Amino acid sequence: MQSATFRKWLSEQGCRFDLPEQERGEGFVTVTVHREAPLSGSHKDLDPRDVRRVCEELGLDRPKLPV
Repeated sequence: MQSATFRKWLSEQGCRFDLPEQERGEGFVTVTVHREAPLSGSHKDLDPRDVRRVCEELGLDRPKLPV
């Protein structure tokens, strides 16, 4: 898969990108990809599927979540 194709797909999934200041031809570029999570107000219960997905995508250990 080409980089442009993957980036387009990520964008369609609601991601945005932070690109570092770098001149062309200086090697690989590290891009930070952000995706917004569907979080409601601070006192509302979250859908457990959303919590699981966010933890998986961020590589976090769910058993360590506060109850």
